[in-house]
Amino acid sequence: MESLNIAPMDVPRVGLDADEIEQRIIRAYVQLACRPLERGEYRSLTIVRLPHLNVRLTEVSPEIRGMLLFWLEVYSDSSQSVIDSCRCSEFDDDELATAVEMIMSAEESARSRRHQ
Repeated sequence: MESLNIAPMDVPRVGLDADEIEQRIIRAYVQLACRPLERGEYRSLTIVRLPHLNVRLTEVSPEIRGMLLFWLEVYSDSSQSVIDSCRCSEFDDDELATAVEMIMSAEESARSRRHQ
């Protein structure tokens, strides 16, 4: 999957700011609408890069699933795998809160592992 990279966010020493993460998710959601579908199936972009982690938002074509479907994935550079993900359909308050918490938890876990 190709990704459109948004400028990486500065990572404060005390952790991520939930409001900034939420704003990046919303901006990525809007930006996906302007991108063509890749192979007619999906569009994807990286919304934030953190030390050892990348967070991607992917929209799956409604023709494939019958409805809009978004996947938010936290990808580990060190293990080269998705370490957490969540499915979203509307990015309402509950979905945004779940996505922000997932990203913040993954960043905290990665930071803890680096300091052990």
